[in-house]
Amino acid sequence: MKTVTTEQQAKPRTRRLRKKLRVGEFQELGFSISFRFDSQRYTLDQALDHWIEFVESQGWGFGGGGGEGSDILSGYLASFERGTLGEADRDRARQWLGHQPGFACIQCAELSDAWHSPWEE
Repeated sequence: MKTVTTEQQAKPRTRRLRKKLRVGEFQELGFSISFRFDSQRYTLDQALDHWIEFVESQGWGFGGGGGEGSDILSGYLASFERGTLGEADRDRARQWLGHQPGFACIQCAELSDAWHSPWEE
């Protein structure tokens, strides 16, 4: 999908086009997250499987992963179906990581537009 700048998002558009472009009242939010896992307890694949199991149980999608030999996983969380994530979802992800043995949240970024500007430039 084409990236839409902030100025382009503010242009007057029909409801149908706003929905298609996912702007205005149809904007979808997500957030970046990074966390550390205990490499003595989990392999990279085990940690990722454990995390993805939680993410899918919430109806979210996760794009990201970790490097071989690294104990950090990072990526972007967004709603799997049409919809948006909110502050409660950020808190839920942070709390889940805090309650899992061998997992610790490093960074949970602010909500950002999942379609047009999720990544820092």
